[in-house]
Amino acid sequence: MVCRDCGALQTLVPVAPGQELVCGRCGNLLKRPASDWLDKATALAVAAGILFISANVYTFMTLKLAGIEQDISILSGVLALAANDRWILSALVLLTIFLLPAFEAFALLYLLIPHRLQRRLPGQITIFRWLVELQPWIMLDVFLLGVLVTTVKLGDNATVEVGPGMLLFFALVFVLQLGYRVMNKDSLWTWLSPNNRFISDRSEMLYDCHACKAIVGLSIVETQGHCPRCNAEVHTRTPHSLQRTTALTLAAAILYIPANLFDIMKYDELGVNYDSTIFAGVIDLAHHGLWILALVVFVASVVVPVAKLLMLSFLVWSVHTRMNRAPRQRIKLYRLTELVGRWSMVDVYVVTLLTAAVQFGIIGAVAPGPALLPFAAVVVLTMLAAETFDPRLIWDPVDQANGAGEESSGAAARNPAVTQQQPIGSGTH
Repeated sequence: MVCRDCGALQTLVPVAPGQELVCGRCGNLLKRPASDWLDKATALAVAAGILFISANVYTFMTLKLAGIEQDISILSGVLALAANDRWILSALVLLTIFLLPAFEAFALLYLLIPHRLQRRLPGQITIFRWLVELQPWIMLDVFLLGVLVTTVKLGDNATVEVGPGMLLFFALVFVLQLGYRVMNKDSLWTWLSPNNRFISDRSEMLYDCHACKAIVGLSIVETQGHCPRCNAEVHTRTPHSLQRTTALTLAAAILYIPANLFDIMKYDELGVNYDSTIFAGVIDLAHHGLWILALVVFVASVVVPVAKLLMLSFLVWSVHTRMNRAPRQRIKLYRLTELVGRWSMVDVYVVTLLTAAVQFGIIGAVAPGPALLPFAAVVVLTMLAAETFDPRLIWDPVDQANGAGEESSGAAARNPAVTQQQPIGSGTH
């Protein structure tokens, strides 16, 4: 197996349930064995499908203010943004909290039930690849945090009744994520396509497919550019990775200025207009004594975007200057940028839900502010920047300094890293 983060060829060793394999060079998780996973994952997939339909059918919450009731569903925010002519934001929210989660629920059913019945169906390999590649953009967990923040905000001025749809949604988030985590992806790929080695010459350099983890020889990478197993793109190094990451990071940094200067939300109460910036929303939560929630929103909406811009800038600079120090620490920094960036969408979801819930005419109404679109763009652009960055570039100067040569860092069979076996929860990842 080839590590996707550093490109080192791994010699796998037997591993028992309760343990996992990590890269001996950079510490990346390579394999987590699981026993009896198929029945568990299939049951969770079926439950997720039922919960997804139910959560979207039943009322999410009911807001009562001055004798007026407002029923909210999961898609009410999408419709509210569209009604305010925020079409791009409406499409983004629809994609991340409805269309992609619906695809995940369908994909799990389409993959696991036939596997349980030992019947292969058309398009399963493509659907599995899409499921793996689209994971960062499925944001039900982030939307859940937005729901909690919105409920607290609304509770100060109105009566909020939790509907059955919200309870079903909470269960959906847990079951859907657990189903994907329980699924043994290596075993499923092996069932769909047993061959995971595509080599023309035993002496050629080897590279990995980021989607299905197949090993692909250099000659196939250069002539085809796609994995023969799942058809994902495979490159010796991601084309124009540094330039694309730099451009996306710079664009996000520029947009972060109007995202903080302008109002992210507007509120009209009895004819009086109030404006709220991102930071003002944090202060409002703290003012009402909700310090923990204020801290969570502050970290997700203020600290994370700034930190991610700084981390991406540092990674680009370190590769551009061919730094060969602390590669493992820089890889951990890269993984952190992948992990935390999506959580900044919480502010977008809070404004979306408030816009849907607070529509009581002259008594009170919420509308998205001009800062909402650039803030959402910052989140999307930084996520794309992290995806376009090729972490193997971090190791190229290290390999050259060690005399291995630039090509050997792709997956040098001549100098393979030793795979380490560690107990789960050892704190090394």
